[in-house]
Amino acid sequence: MDAKQLITFLSPKAPRRLRVIENILVGKRTVSTLYWGMRYHQLPWLGYEKKLSRQAMDQAVHELKTQGLVNVAETNAQLTVEGAKAQQQVIQNSYQPENLNIRLVIDIDTFWVRLLLATQVVSEQAYQNGQYYPLQAPWAVKQWIKQWFRHFHDADLKTTFYDFWQSFFTQLPDQQAMFMSQLLVGHERPGETLGQVAQGLSISETEARVMATDLTCQLAKTISQTQTACLNTLLAGLKRPLVSTSAQLTLNSFMAGESLETISHNRSLKLSTVREHLLEAAILLPKEQFAFQRILTPELVGQMSRRLDDTPIDDWQFKQVEDLPVEFWQFRLLEILRSKQTDDQHGTTL
Repeated sequence: MDAKQLITFLSPKAPRRLRVIENILVGKRTVSTLYWGMRYHQLPWLGYEKKLSRQAMDQAVHELKTQGLVNVAETNAQLTVEGAKAQQQVIQNSYQPENLNIRLVIDIDTFWVRLLLATQVVSEQAYQNGQYYPLQAPWAVKQWIKQWFRHFHDADLKTTFYDFWQSFFTQLPDQQAMFMSQLLVGHERPGETLGQVAQGLSISETEARVMATDLTCQLAKTISQTQTACLNTLLAGLKRPLVSTSAQLTLNSFMAGESLETISHNRSLKLSTVREHLLEAAILLPKEQFAFQRILTPELVGQMSRRLDDTPIDDWQFKQVEDLPVEFWQFRLLEILRSKQTDDQHGTTL
């Protein structure tokens, strides 16, 4: 995290909670973090920078504040007029990701190492070279690629990989194609580090990492859509659920018609935990995959809407409806539904 990256997470229209941005980046999955991450359109960044320190976050805020680009009140930050101009310059002049949501359903880190190592193995095979130092990779990945290579050894891997990379690179702007190609490892080609590539392209390592992650997500999406077995298999076992396992079990029971009390009893969960599971699912999944109407009856929605609809969603307060027969989690669920009805960019599939 640096000031240039942080400015893209902020808004000139309303204050944003710095702790929410931090929690999204480190991967905390509380309902509050997920909800505001959804409102800020930042859920694709969930867990992107798990080792982000409070010190690094505060330093980035301090730099923006010193330059007069943000106003900070407690732990909320809003872009100034100059900050909004600076944000637009950053957006126009630096790489902006488009595929990060794939990270939420694919183990991108393992996939990238598999693809790099497989590319190296195929390259060395093409030159009939059996004596080389393989790319440094976790032992499990090396063993997996050994099994993969044994299985597809007789296939025309050279042609398949050459055609795949050529096709992928031609779809990219020149700078991005150059960027990815320099990271590849092959015969008599050690591959460059992210820092070396960043320096060569005169971009920061922060921007380079965003570009590498996003393009790897694009690679995963492309490979998931191919019917070529030796490529498609590289994703085997790497899909992960968008919703936590426990929340998915709760959702399955709920969608099957069980009451919250029954789910709580059968799963030995507190009723509050059942509600949190359902809120998590409602936030992360497309609205068609959650039965909002089972909790939000037309009568209840009508009562709350008459109190709330003249207020922007981010300014809704529970106290506006607390005298109605409604609990806070139902109020939050309506906020989620309204968000998805007006701007459904939430939920990820591959």
